[in-house]
Amino acid sequence: MNWINHLLLSYGFASGREFLLSIFPSFKYGTSSISIPISFVFGLVSTWLGISPCIVLVMLAAVLVETVTGIRASKKQGEPFESFKFSRCVIKVALWVFLFFMFHQFALDAEAKAGHWVWALSGFLFDVLHATTMVYFVVEYGTSILENLAVLDGKPKESLIIAITDSFKSIVSNFKRKTEK
Repeated sequence: MNWINHLLLSYGFASGREFLLSIFPSFKYGTSSISIPISFVFGLVSTWLGISPCIVLVMLAAVLVETVTGIRASKKQGEPFESFKFSRCVIKVALWVFLFFMFHQFALDAEAKAGHWVWALSGFLFDVLHATTMVYFVVEYGTSILENLAVLDGKPKESLIIAITDSFKSIVSNFKRKTEK
């Protein structure tokens, strides 16, 4: 046990307790009763949807940013906050969650039966569809956020989308010109 204390001291930890509180600081501040359930929920949702906890956080952030910028854009346009519009946001999120869950479950089911090449191929295809849906989620929520930001800047909704599309087209055409030479 003495070698453990020596090792901990060499890294600046006065005790095993100090080392453990460095690894688990929520216990130091008494917030473990919050952080453990939140971690469990994110782990459960991640497993259920077949996506990593980081992706769940990014998606949650995208939904929150889209909602907040949407509310601010509506206020800027003089539109009152309506529960109807908020319920539309909830329905959109529910649809995306359903798609992630469905494609993940189809892939798991097919992979469980992967004794035959058809099942293995279908599992792979549902995995690809699952990943494609995640990327598409990012594109759609990014587009909505850009629309809201344009309105907040006093520009037409499509102005930022057009600017990005034009930039992308320019990059592609430059790339084509360089490869054709």
